Amino acid sequence: MRIINSILFYTLFCSAIFIYGIGTLQAAESSLARKKIAVTWIKSFLCVLTAISLAYCFMQLLLVPTGLVELYPLIALLFFSGVSLFFEIIFQLTTKKSTSEFAVSFLTVLLSLNEGESLFEAIVIGACCLASYYILIPFLFTFTNKLSSSKNTDVFRQKTSVFLCIVILMMALFALNISWINAGY
Repeated sequence: MRIINSILFYTLFCSAIFIYGIGTLQAAESSLARKKIAVTWIKSFLCVLTAISLAYCFMQLLLVPTGLVELYPLIALLFFSGVSLFFEIIFQLTTKKSTSEFAVSFLTVLLSLNEGESLFEAIVIGACCLASYYILIPFLFTFTNKLSSSKNTDVFRQKTSVFLCIVILMMALFALNISWINAGY
């Protein structure tokens, strides 16, 4: 039950995009670029899950016993950079496309290492945060496509409409999260 709560919480209710702002600008730009994101999605998931696993194990085996847990962002950066470079080379050789993406994936690794109480929970949080990012892009694409077909829009109007769509989605998801409704429970 705890894992299901984590999946729902980090995918929908506490989306990394809406709460932490991870990837807001990148999601807006990806929805306007109209490019295929499947290869980037696969590479990001592989990088994040591998980096979380390696960094979490390293933290538990070396940093926690020595009391140097404050170094986990540096360790996460080192592991993520190595894993990302490895998968970038593999994807460059196989698909002949560049899938370089750093900010969203690295911040997802940091968030999941910070929030996860176990390795499995950290992996679930990382996967859910990336899923919320990649689920939002088609919604933003559809929204901007619908707006652009109805009237003439320039780049400024398109970017503004994307951010307005993000605000509307945030309000819809957090409408039930009002503290005065629960009457002190």
